[in-house]
Amino acid sequence: MDISTHDKTAVEIFKIIAERGPITLYTTNIVSKMPIGTIHRHFKEMLSTEKIKPYKITTKGRKKIEYGPTLYGFIHFYKIDDQFKKNLDSYFDKWIGKSQFVLELRQAGFDQKSLESNPKLSKKIFERFVYFYAGVEEQLDYFAKNISEVSRDIRWFLGAFLLVRKKEYMGVYEEIVNFLPGYRSDVSEFLEEIIKSYSRLKKMSK
Repeated sequence: MDISTHDKTAVEIFKIIAERGPITLYTTNIVSKMPIGTIHRHFKEMLSTEKIKPYKITTKGRKKIEYGPTLYGFIHFYKIDDQFKKNLDSYFDKWIGKSQFVLELRQAGFDQKSLESNPKLSKKIFERFVYFYAGVEEQLDYFAKNISEVSRDIRWFLGAFLLVRKKEYMGVYEEIVNFLPGYRSDVSEFLEEIIKSYSRLKKMSK
């Protein structure tokens, strides 16, 4: 996969964070031997896009902030760097020992007891989770860059899904569903498939 110079630099910086973190901006600068301005710019960008986050803040003396990866950070860089994919196992082994990262996994739906009692299975599920959502991100990137090539039905479906979460559109959406039989039929079919999927998941969880 061809990536930009900007992304190559971001990958290298994120790898340092994933392998040596929690780590400060200044230590990353020393390890990477990149200009401090470049490190600062990428740290700022990765923080704002939630690819990294503070893991430890020391306020005694000179303030020191140590950063580590987020779950989304792993997903994003897995998507764009082949070498990163090969290192995912070791990254999981390192960060599963950090409470901040475990909290993110729990918020994403991972089970605390399973993370503790069956790390081997948890690692496998983590890899599949990252792989799946990297695919989701790739699809979103494709839509953003090639929206004119995406069929109208898919554009409308995705747009409607996002729009109906806004209160001012909920009532209008209900009117459309109530007064357009064909549209109501399409929505019903979609919901039936969702229900079937949910039923299968429910059986699996028993």
